[in-house]
Amino acid sequence: MKKTMVPLCTMLFICTFFSCKNYETVDAYADAVYQKGELNGNVLVVKKDTILYEKSFGIAHPETKEPLTAKHRFAIGSISKEFPGVAVMQLYERGKLKLEDKVSMYLKDLPSWANTINIQQLFKYTSGLPRVAWERYGENQMTVTHELLINDLKKVKTLSFEPGSDYLYSNYNPILLIHIVEKISGQSFEDYVSQNIFKAAKMTSSYFGKATPWENEVLPAYAFDKESNLDAFKMDSLKFLMLFTAQDIYQYLYHLHSYQLLSKTSIKLLSEREGAQSPLGVLGWDGNELEFHHHHGEQGSYEAVIRYYPEDDLYIVILKNQKFFNVMDMADTIRKIVN
Repeated sequence: MKKTMVPLCTMLFICTFFSCKNYETVDAYADAVYQKGELNGNVLVVKKDTILYEKSFGIAHPETKEPLTAKHRFAIGSISKEFPGVAVMQLYERGKLKLEDKVSMYLKDLPSWANTINIQQLFKYTSGLPRVAWERYGENQMTVTHELLINDLKKVKTLSFEPGSDYLYSNYNPILLIHIVEKISGQSFEDYVSQNIFKAAKMTSSYFGKATPWENEVLPAYAFDKESNLDAFKMDSLKFLMLFTAQDIYQYLYHLHSYQLLSKTSIKLLSEREGAQSPLGVLGWDGNELEFHHHHGEQGSYEAVIRYYPEDDLYIVILKNQKFFNVMDMADTIRKIVN
């Protein structure tokens, strides 16, 4: 195992406002983005087992002005969907399930559509399950709980399309994967992930949050908008509400791509896409060789991006608690500077 933090791609990535040709170092570039007012968060760059760059910019809370540090934890939005995917594939490798198994084989209290959707269709977002009504919850200032999500899911009588016939990105897919993990493992999803992913990947600082707005959490980076308003969206006891440090995200990526969490075959299966992304985001393959792993996530004013380039043994992690829709451009530019 590598020491713990010792000091896409088939599409065209373009440096935008900050041309990478103008910056000789990552620090000069990141500081320019910060000075422009578009970087409040943590940046980590690791290459060949060595931290090339790690720095925190801005504040953890708009009212207290507490400075961000490498120890602060961030929500990562859609990137958190990697964890139910990896968990299910671990159970698959142990012979506990088959990808063609129907949802109803494990979850008995769902409508009849559970008889028509298999696990692989949950992975590929081809199940036909509709989108979660996040806008309705927010507009009505509802506290989103796991029970609320499941109850609303049970009210779905008709799928958006026949399973396997189309693609629709819906959070209901990883939610069902979470419940399948719990049913098969006999553990809560939090306990399973903490033991089989966090601990296995030497992720020593990440944990499952309790509720938003955050209260009594350990070093959370509070999300806030450009007017310094804290995110007000209310969530409580959601099974996918996780907080991560940049270093732990690197540990996860390293252990995933050194095949300590899953085999290469399982990662390739999990990365198969019918639309914009898989549970792992976007992975590019040349035959059996991985070329890149890219995943972008948003949650309120949080924004994050992870990148892994095997050819360069390069990892880029950017976690923000103030969103400017520029983390992908930043990751592109950082890679060009490093290389």
